[in-house]
Amino acid sequence: MRWRWDIQVWRLLILAAFFLAWEYGTGILAIREFHLFGVKPLSWVDPFFISKPSLIVRRFFFLISPQAKVTLWARLAITLQNTFVGFGVGVGSGFLVGLLLGRNETLARIFEPFIIAFNTLPRIALVPLVTMMFGLGSLSKVIMAWLIVFFLVFFNTFQGARSVDRDLVNAARLLGASRLQILRTVVIPSTLAWTFTALTPSISFALIGVVIGEFIGGESGIGYLIILSLATLESADMMVALLVLAAVGITLALGIQMLERRLLRWQARYQAE
Repeated sequence: MRWRWDIQVWRLLILAAFFLAWEYGTGILAIREFHLFGVKPLSWVDPFFISKPSLIVRRFFFLISPQAKVTLWARLAITLQNTFVGFGVGVGSGFLVGLLLGRNETLARIFEPFIIAFNTLPRIALVPLVTMMFGLGSLSKVIMAWLIVFFLVFFNTFQGARSVDRDLVNAARLLGASRLQILRTVVIPSTLAWTFTALTPSISFALIGVVIGEFIGGESGIGYLIILSLATLESADMMVALLVLAAVGITLALGIQMLERRLLRWQARYQAE
């Protein structure tokens, strides 16, 4: 247990050192002004582009206060709502389709070229098309998250369904289990172990998909705040949005890992912990 506390302490020290270096290292001149050669002063890190932690904290408290036209929490709520809906639909549909095709060789061979062809398309290239088809509202952001999550979950579930131990299936049959019982007690638990390996990156990519959608066709959300900050050259607001996204991404990933430990506690690696 002690080593876990040591790791946490080291993480906090590194984080504190990073922010202190950022605060007091920003604005230090790398090149001083030389009138003879027409050289203007140049900083190692220009605060105009990345601001400073003290200014970012000040802007953070302003953005969460009623003084802001749209509070940071309201923007974050919209982004998270679209992320959770897209993630949930993507996980559900990806798991069901992956399980179906993984247990049915004929269907897998029929749909294989179509799935591979669609999966090779860069998701970011679909953002303008999805925005044109479904508008600037939340639906287009949800669909972007779904498109990303679906294939991540589908391919892991597909491989998991095909990799179920045949000895376990045969043993269940010898004990008189029906096909539905085998599916529920053997196939699905074995496949879930594969599916959960895709959930941690899936929640992060779902958030990324929603934010990218807000970049191109957004009217609200954290992504829209970043684009608005770019238009007004407010680097502090942009850094607030980026740091909030980083904190949310870490929190969501840790939540998925805790859920994985709870649902897959029967596995040897979690029993050992």
